[in-house]
Amino acid sequence: MSEGNIVSAVQLQASEEQLAKWETRFRPYRRHPSRDCLIAWLKQFDEKHQTIAHRVLDSVILLSEDDILQGYKGTLESLPGWSKKSDERVGRWFFVGMGDAGESGQAMLRLFREANGLVADRWQSLCVMPRELPGLALKAVDSVVFVDDFAGSGQQMVNYWPIIEELVASEARCYLALSATTSRAEAEIRAKTEFDIRAPVVLQEKDNLFSDECDTFTDEEKLVLEGYGKRASKSQPRGFGDCGLAIVLSHKTPNNSVPVLHANHANWVSPFPRQLIPVAA
Repeated sequence: MSEGNIVSAVQLQASEEQLAKWETRFRPYRRHPSRDCLIAWLKQFDEKHQTIAHRVLDSVILLSEDDILQGYKGTLESLPGWSKKSDERVGRWFFVGMGDAGESGQAMLRLFREANGLVADRWQSLCVMPRELPGLALKAVDSVVFVDDFAGSGQQMVNYWPIIEELVASEARCYLALSATTSRAEAEIRAKTEFDIRAPVVLQEKDNLFSDECDTFTDEEKLVLEGYGKRASKSQPRGFGDCGLAIVLSHKTPNNSVPVLHANHANWVSPFPRQLIPVAA
């Protein structure tokens, strides 16, 4: 270990073992944070707040691409009436990436197809865009699986439901397949839409770093962390919807996670940037 590395580790109150553990654990992220990146992030915290920063990193829940694939596979296998054999299916089945082209749902649909062995051309007729749904003349016996990556507050899905309802225009069963969600979002979606939501990972209120149920930080430390959150994002210091999460997906960090983990601009750099190219603060 060089003299420079020793100085950095002492300054940050982080051991070489901690740095190595974080670097290894975070490797599945699309641009995984190097040791130098982690050190640069830690240096944004005052020395007296280093242990808070360490606990933020220790709190990160990272879903690798394999985790996501296995989750999607388990979800489809659990849906009643589905079979890869057409003569064993109940009704017709269609798979839809949530949102328009360029949105996360379309990318996640590709992973969903890969996870379930639906990549070949013969399955293409089952995979449709939202705008194609009215032309399918769906019936109550049919099923539509909408695919996306994450729901933190549930608000986006609730807002989208009236559009989905109009597009489906029938009593067809509408499933929502996610990689992960929160108990809060799950309850909101179930109460205000007719989506049958399925997610293998459901984060609880204790996973909100600012909630009373989270005992990782004291009340005083939560105020300190929110202060750093304001440096990272003035408008959403606790993450979108005040969700306060520390979840990271292999392809992108949800904006419901705390901005100290994903903001990337002149005033703050993060180990899991949502935007790989720095943007204006």
